[in-house]
Amino acid sequence: MNCIYCGQPVPQPRAEAGITYCMSKSCVVIALQERQANLRLILMPKQGFTYVFKDSDDLKHGKSSGR
Repeated sequence: MNCIYCGQPVPQPRAEAGITYCMSKSCVVIALQERQANLRLILMPKQGFTYVFKDSDDLKHGKSSGR
């Protein structure tokens, strides 16, 4: 399997785990930025802040768990 960002080979254990990018710094940074773009930080009642995916039902309906 090749890296989706740079085309270099992905180590076999990473490919078996479903990770599609290599461990080069530039590829890891790109993957992290893409992941962070899909997350939102919300305040959960009596729990503090947590990250949820931006298409989560909690965000679509304007409610977090516990309300």
